Amino acid sequence: PPKTPPMTSNRSLLARPATYARARLQLGMGGVGSFVVLAAVALATGLPARLFGGMGHGLFDHMSLLALWLAGVALLCLPLDHLGGYVLPKRFGRTHPELDAWFLGWMRGVLVLLVVMSVSGGLVILGGRYGGRVGATGMVGVLAAGWMAGQMALARLVGGLRRVDGRMDAVDDELRKLGVVAPPVVVVDSDDEGFTGGIAGLPTAERLVLPLAWIGRFEPAQVALLLARRTLIVDHGMRALGLAGALLWTLATFALAASLPGAGVQDVAGFLTTSLWFTLLSFVGLLVLPTPSRSATFSADSLLVDEHGAARAEMPEVLAGLDAFQDDEPSRAPGVERIFHPIPNLESRRAAIAGPPERKIAPWHLARAAISMSIVALNPLARLVHCNVGRPDLWVFLPADG
Repeated sequence: PPKTPPMTSNRSLLARPATYARARLQLGMGGVGSFVVLAAVALATGLPARLFGGMGHGLFDHMSLLALWLAGVALLCLPLDHLGGYVLPKRFGRTHPELDAWFLGWMRGVLVLLVVMSVSGGLVILGGRYGGRVGATGMVGVLAAGWMAGQMALARLVGGLRRVDGRMDAVDDELRKLGVVAPPVVVVDSDDEGFTGGIAGLPTAERLVLPLAWIGRFEPAQVALLLARRTLIVDHGMRALGLAGALLWTLATFALAASLPGAGVQDVAGFLTTSLWFTLLSFVGLLVLPTPSRSATFSADSLLVDEHGAARAEMPEVLAGLDAFQDDEPSRAPGVERIFHPIPNLESRRAAIAGPPERKIAPWHLARAAISMSIVALNPLARLVHCNVGRPDLWVFLPADG
């Protein structure tokens, strides 16, 4: 995508944020806060029952009505997405697509998620009809497992990601020098500079998703260290622990939401009321789950330094490069980081890498796995947080910590 030079206008976008990072944070806070308020208003007014009470008697009917609801939600998200995916990157001189290309990408992502979420909702209602709350919650668990297994395929459909072969020879040589036997590596090309890939697949069947841009951005030895770090996250069970925690959080949140006033699992109106409660409860997760996620980042960094001594010298430069293509915010106020950021700031990670290694296991990527997984319960917050609002490439693979 073409780069746009920094803007020089003094006009403010969002209360004159001084940096791209702060502008994105303000947008994420405003977007999430707005939809939490909208969910509360919809619950207070009984909107799902007013719109869909008594409607829908079969799976296709349910999916069609849910698609209408989701289309309305997408339209409400559009102004926020436009700010996050086009206006802010352009205003702060970040890489961004042209407006028409951005809109087409947004439409593709919205339509794919609309189909996926409508089918998911219809299946949850089907589970509720045959098994009540237990059946519906069980179906949420099945769909969440499906999200884990199909995350790579879903990300390619939503974000238009492109798989690239034949670019790993030099990196493979460096991995052999490190003695690392990594899971299968999938190289993916994305138009979003903030795409980090991640780890995809069910536990024991993981694949490491590597952005093509990293192969050109870093030396082969540095890319090998990043893959070695992800391999350690898999081998030490941190990724499995993070997925297990995200799954348990999703199931517990859904079960609680389904038991609250007006909620149901056997028709569209009841299920949408449950989904609104789920959205409100997911907001709590956005506040509490970043803390264990930050702990997991430090643990993974420590494991890497302990296993591969070269990382102590190499990783600070690599992390600085990664931070530059995310929010470019090397340090943050402790209170801001504690509440809003599941990935520690660059200065904290550098200091931890320079210190003595600490071997401990924590749930890797817990916060962002949980919010991404929540699409199975129609949670709109899954693509409105500050790191991915308006960026379809990041709606399924939210930015990881390296």
